[in-house]
Amino acid sequence: MFSWRARRQLAAMGIVAAIFAGIAVWFGARLIPSPTCFDNRQNHGEVGVDCGGPCLACELKNPKPLSVFWTRLAPAGGDWYDAAALVENQNQILASGDVRYEFALFDELGLVARKSGSTFVYPQERLIIAEPALRTTRRPVRVEFRVIAIAWRTGRESAPSIIVEHRDYTIAAGGEGEKKQSIVTADLFNASPLGFRAFAVTVAVFDPAGNLIGANKVAGDTLAAGGRAKIKSLWPSALPGDAGKIEIIPRVNLFDPEVIIKPQ
Repeated sequence: MFSWRARRQLAAMGIVAAIFAGIAVWFGARLIPSPTCFDNRQNHGEVGVDCGGPCLACELKNPKPLSVFWTRLAPAGGDWYDAAALVENQNQILASGDVRYEFALFDELGLVARKSGSTFVYPQERLIIAEPALRTTRRPVRVEFRVIAIAWRTGRESAPSIIVEHRDYTIAAGGEGEKKQSIVTADLFNASPLGFRAFAVTVAVFDPAGNLIGANKVAGDTLAAGGRAKIKSLWPSALPGDAGKIEIIPRVNLFDPEVIIKPQ
């Protein structure tokens, strides 16, 4: 048994020890930095190092570039050429309403023509980007496609459901002395619950061997929810070779809020 005096001394020592422990914890909390999104560690609920959880989405911190599967060129008559590229966004939660790109044409000596444009892309979307009517007086032997800039944002938007119900390829017979024209027509049905004030359609025509023989872009106006529209793509002369597969890709830019017609 401890005497009353010994117990009093032990109690006093315990109080002093508790005070010193508190001071140590207080100083330690200030000397050791709190977990942040910039400490090069995976902590406080992060999915990866300094990303996910309370921090920036890991995909947004390290976005995957657009994958380019092929880039092709097609003569469009005279000094004109159509260019197209098949690309895919492999990011699951990243989209962009501002993708800026460029097609460049080269002959044996170097660059002969270039044309830039812009588009948008949804998460995990695969699409054909087309730029018709590139002009050069030197015959190109190859074409390159590159993304100049892309503004990524998180989101899980998906492309509206617009169904291609019918497509047709014809060569219009011109009058005497007039060139024949290649024409692609298509009927679209908007299966989306939303209506749109504007839409765009990419048209790519391939021969039976899979070679690109023509590419074009068509702008459309109002497409009501549950409504239909007809589009027509024209080329100034008949496309070379026979038409085999015809790709019709209708797209709506949902990143522009002015495009959507809100239900009444």
